[in-house]
Amino acid sequence: MQNVIPLRKPCYETWEDALEAFLLWRTATGLSERTLKDYRVHVARFFTRYPEAWRTSTLNACVYRYLGENVAPATFNIRRKYLKVFFDWAREEGLIHQNPIEGIKARHAEPRIVRIAPDVLLRLLDLPDTGTFAGLRDKALLLLQLDTGIRPGEALQLYPCDFNPAGLEVRIRPEVSKTRRARTLVISRACGQSLSRLLAVRPEAWQGSPIFCSDYGEPYRINSWGYRLKKVYGQRLGVKISPYDLRHCHAIMFLRNHGNLFALQREMGHSNLDMTKRYLALSDDDLREAHSKASPLNSLLKTGGKPRLRSLKRGDARR
Repeated sequence: MQNVIPLRKPCYETWEDALEAFLLWRTATGLSERTLKDYRVHVARFFTRYPEAWRTSTLNACVYRYLGENVAPATFNIRRKYLKVFFDWAREEGLIHQNPIEGIKARHAEPRIVRIAPDVLLRLLDLPDTGTFAGLRDKALLLLQLDTGIRPGEALQLYPCDFNPAGLEVRIRPEVSKTRRARTLVISRACGQSLSRLLAVRPEAWQGSPIFCSDYGEPYRINSWGYRLKKVYGQRLGVKISPYDLRHCHAIMFLRNHGNLFALQREMGHSNLDMTKRYLALSDDDLREAHSKASPLNSLLKTGGKPRLRSLKRGDARR
């Protein structure tokens, strides 16, 4: 019988080496490039700020100081999320005995409500100069995001083969989807016509380029799209607009127009309904309108006729 030689636990001299090994593992699990980048940013940010945390007994204290900083609940939750997964992996690898974030719960963060009025969105759609390729691209991308709520990272990785003009559909491939699940989005006729027009003006040499590309047929980056929304269009409108704001606008307006919550979940590509329910949060204007329609007092006053004004004794008004 052959002797079984136990494998040694991996040893990483620096946190950079450990992070690379961790990202290699996450790549093997099918994580998207965008999420891998987020892990790299957040783990590196912690160790850059607390380099003494690596291979010392001060790890727990450093983590507690980092998470104990006075930051918004959403920022806290993001830090906790990425570090927890990394330290879970480090524990499995035998690098640490216990995850220092174990037992630290996420904080309640109020849902972010994007307040972009419909008339502002209509003005936004009129801004792109459709006499240029960049304007045609921007107009089609605006329509697609507002029509479907597609993630900007997913939209910018669509290719002509993903667009079905006859069926008015756009297919998001699993390798493009954030959740690694394929889904098909139904689009409006106006959106389909805009996409068809954009593809019609492209030279034949761009057949292998994404639908939304640069003036040279190269992949279009999220940062570039965000810059154009902010500097080219947002400043002209006098409002702040980001690529993800368009996704939020779609979800909120979809629900305001009495859209089905489960249909929205599938359309947005959420892995669970809890993510979709965040868009049920009402803004002040929604509450004001709902109160005006459903207020019991308003209903009573309307059905009871006008109240009768009787003579007041001196001092009654001050009681």
